[in-house]
Amino acid sequence: MITRRTAGAALLVYALATFTAGVLIAAPGGDYEPALVGDFVSSGHTTTAFAAAYLGILGSVALLPFVLWARAELAHVGELAWGLGVAAATTGVVGWFITGGVAVAMAEGGSGVRAGVAAPTVYAMTEVGNLIAWCAPALLVGIVAILLSRGAALPRWLRVFSVVAGVCGILAPFYFTFFIYLLWALVLGVVLVSRRVRIAAQPQPSLV
Repeated sequence: MITRRTAGAALLVYALATFTAGVLIAAPGGDYEPALVGDFVSSGHTTTAFAAAYLGILGSVALLPFVLWARAELAHVGELAWGLGVAAATTGVVGWFITGGVAVAMAEGGSGVRAGVAAPTVYAMTEVGNLIAWCAPALLVGIVAILLSRGAALPRWLRVFSVVAGVCGILAPFYFTFFIYLLWALVLGVVLVSRRVRIAAQPQPSLV
């Protein structure tokens, strides 16, 4: 059985690894900027992009212990939370492979591929990879956050924050809401790990 603290530690790994990997990989996304595409596919960025993709994959896999805990915590809707978490981890891994794979393909293909693939094409590929790596898991775990707000033994303030963060996760493709969701993951991770934060003895009623 996954303990509360193990689940919290896993959620912290997910949040920190996802954020750090995203900063390090520096994949083009959002507004199209040719200079960012050039930096991303440059030979000097390949090692960093490769390592960052693996870090992101680690973060995605770390969701599994967290949703194992959520499954036990949520009773009647636990299987739903588990399924959403598995889907989130899977899409996260695929997304990081897509984004990181673009950098690897450019490195393995050499200057011929870098010159032959148009910058807008690279941008489109990494933007799709970013959406799958970041936003798809956020949408799925956002639903889990809302389930936890109703069925888990959490402080009232954290249940309210879970609803807000869940909505922000669902709306993660709008970009700015993603960071509110990620902050929730950090806060919940700390609460679950901490021995000083008091958790209610009885969970709230389940959704069904």
